[in-house]
Amino acid sequence: MSKEDEETFLQYLRSIGNLVILPASSPSSDFAPISIFPEPSEDEATRKFWLQRNTVSLPLVTEYAPEKNCYVVDGFQSPVVEFHRSWMVSHMMLAGGIRADMNYLDNDKRDLVRKPVEFRHWFESIQDWIRKNFFHLTLLTYVGPGAEKFENEGGILH
Repeated sequence: MSKEDEETFLQYLRSIGNLVILPASSPSSDFAPISIFPEPSEDEATRKFWLQRNTVSLPLVTEYAPEKNCYVVDGFQSPVVEFHRSWMVSHMMLAGGIRADMNYLDNDKRDLVRKPVEFRHWFESIQDWIRKNFFHLTLLTYVGPGAEKFENEGGILH
């Protein structure tokens, strides 16, 4: 995704409503939402974020990561979409992506169960929007119009 593609993508997500963007880590277990992204760089904190729709009935689960000296979101237990932003190195655009787990461990049942249907439908709507608005490059890779323009102008997509 180029910067323009990312803006269009976020505009779509915001149009659905109830979007919360969370950083990859936090100094406390209370993750403060962000409204704008920093410029992407080698630092993962500028490229990895969690997308949450706050109408989903499961709570956000966080845990302390002693090796990082901060709190992180447990993406398996939480109703969140992991969003990795694309970023530039020299004249090469490194791919970003989205992913989400559709199951979580229900401690009461001691079994894996599906995340709420409203979360699954939300993630499916995100995937459908990408498939409709981006160019299908490889099996799991889609390229936005801005990234395609970047490539047509001599840039390298990786």
